[in-house]
Amino acid sequence: MNRISLKILLSSIGIVIILALMCTATYAYFTLDIEGSGNTISMTTFNKNMQVTYTDTSNVTMVNAYTGSSISKTFTVENTGDTDVYYNVILEDVVNNFEVPEELIYNIVETGGSAFKNNTVIPTSDEVILSDIKIAKGETHYYVMKITFLEKTYNQSYNMNKTFSSKINILPSKKFSEFTKLSNNTLSYKIINSSVNSSNNLKYNTTGGEGLYFTNNAINGTKIYFYRGSNTLKNNVSFGGFCWKIVRTTEDIGVRLIYNGVLNNGECSNATGTNSIIDSTAFNDSSNYNAYVGYMYGSPNSTNYIDEHKNANNSKIKTLIESWYANNLINYGTYIDDSIYCNDRKSVAFTINGVTYSKSGYGNLNTGYQSKMNININSIPSYECYNEKDKFTVKKSNNIYPIGLLTAEEAMFAGLNENSSLTNNYLYSANTYWTMSPAYYNGTYAYNYVVQNGKLNTVTTNASAGVRPVITLKGDVKVLSGDGSLTSPYKITE
Repeated sequence: MNRISLKILLSSIGIVIILALMCTATYAYFTLDIEGSGNTISMTTFNKNMQVTYTDTSNVTMVNAYTGSSISKTFTVENTGDTDVYYNVILEDVVNNFEVPEELIYNIVETGGSAFKNNTVIPTSDEVILSDIKIAKGETHYYVMKITFLEKTYNQSYNMNKTFSSKINILPSKKFSEFTKLSNNTLSYKIINSSVNSSNNLKYNTTGGEGLYFTNNAINGTKIYFYRGSNTLKNNVSFGGFCWKIVRTTEDIGVRLIYNGVLNNGECSNATGTNSIIDSTAFNDSSNYNAYVGYMYGSPNSTNYIDEHKNANNSKIKTLIESWYANNLINYGTYIDDSIYCNDRKSVAFTINGVTYSKSGYGNLNTGYQSKMNININSIPSYECYNEKDKFTVKKSNNIYPIGLLTAEEAMFAGLNENSSLTNNYLYSANTYWTMSPAYYNGTYAYNYVVQNGKLNTVTTNASAGVRPVITLKGDVKVLSGDGSLTSPYKITE
């Protein structure tokens, strides 16, 4: 075992209250102010309706730590008021000078199943780690946060004498009013208020799980609801003359859909093969440099990551799906949200099956990308999108239209993996089709993820595969009829 003496001060991890923090006490009080009633309630500040309790004091310290060591912190959040509220858990005043931050991870779990994150890299700046957590009046949430310094098979001396410190703060959810204002005939309402399972115990490298689940492994810790399992799920939508499958909700309470063929007398089917795609294409015309993993890309064979991956040139697949949108969905723009589509090009160093991937990310240097890390090493997916330039939206001017592709992690949340072929999964198609996720560059070819025969696989970016567009409906889109089944899909447009 590689045990390296390390002194990490995890100071002041505790519960920070807006008005007071008592470092030697065992509790502190929140302030809460409620205005309005019913669907018009909005939470502006805390005012004597919430209580937080933590074990011992608010300080947590790890002394003489070594690779593989961990510490835990427990705290509770109690709603002592007379109304349901939503809150966020935030890490503030973060100090993290770890040279390789990926080696310090945390898990945070609420034992009642309302929130959790698994094997998530500790942030290097202030960050919301859990958001939009509903706590009913009189309810208490019990949290355990565990921080671990990962042990690798190689020398980790570069992370000696580094420090992480932070404070935990609980604040009102900014999306509180959005949740409460959803009317019961909206698609988002029907999903969020369905019977939901916690995904805390899901094993993502197995085939288990059937139904609607939630996770906080997302941008800013947002609670995301997602469908996982077979093609019998009631996640079918009729929109714009086409059939779609609901994949998940988004950070803005939108509903993400993947193309699933054309309507037939108002009904859908579990489309497969060419019926489930709009066309076939290469992701990019070439695969001989790192640049070509990009949904957009910069200058191939550059001498640095930034020039290689700048958003200067459209990929072949991006051009195709934006043209399809212009020809088929341009008249339905008022229904469609300008959501984030992630081409996660964050480069990560790791070793798999004796092959070491660097985090260089440019030219023809062997490089690993985040999705490969999530799927092969962590076996835990994430909706997080780490680099701002990898977030494709119309607002950011890197998308012409609000359309994208499925990510490998979205497929993994839905139940797919690299090991088992699931021909009854709702994302199955007999036709191989592209995701938006880079996998690796092996020194010769660039590889991106595809869904192939009901499982995740990688192919070179100049190979031909099917295209299944992904769009996001706005959170307030109304359902005209239907129950989400194949014979009676949720009908959004006539």
